[in-house]
Amino acid sequence: MELEFDDWWKDFESIHKNDKDGGLETLKDLKVVLGGFTPEKRNYFIDELLNREKYTIFACELIELYGTRDQKRLIRERFKNWLNSKSENYIGGAYIRTILKTYEASDLELIRLYFRKNRGYKVPFELYDIDRALFLEAFEILLKDFDDESIFHYDGMLYLTMRIDILEFLIDNLSPIQSKRIQIFCRSKSAHSAINNDKLRDELLSLSNKKR
Repeated sequence: MELEFDDWWKDFESIHKNDKDGGLETLKDLKVVLGGFTPEKRNYFIDELLNREKYTIFACELIELYGTRDQKRLIRERFKNWLNSKSENYIGGAYIRTILKTYEASDLELIRLYFRKNRGYKVPFELYDIDRALFLEAFEILLKDFDDESIFHYDGMLYLTMRIDILEFLIDNLSPIQSKRIQIFCRSKSAHSAINNDKLRDELLSLSNKKR
């Protein structure tokens, strides 16, 4: 196949060299561009990204949309190797998101192992839709490792404000101590600069006063 990946990628990156969004616009554009490729060229392109460690996150995102069975299997194999290592490399988070978004029933034990080992710093929404009991267990483990400063004043868990139903689920089902911390989180984040929607602000305040 005639596709010089390195030259193509160099030209593509040059278009986004002044982006200041951590690669989000690059990824968005990449998904559109690959959507216009033939399946054969698209698979080749993803394989090339997979062969370059620094582009693995891009490859994972593309596999969620366009990946072949072999590419999905490779992500799972790499994830197993990462789990069995002592690596602190952030890439495990990209692997687990891809596995959750391309979930098959055979993945469940692997997913359980990851979250029970608490190898990450975020519990993705996708887990809630796959196994709510495990989602709850993973949050209980995670919250015990986070101090109050991390929960109430940093933005690592701000993503939870996108799913009021999940916040309510956590408040209703976590242990009393962790449930109360999530309520304080809701109150704290209701005043966050990112919450510029009156309805969302009111919902967060309502959850912060929820009685069990």
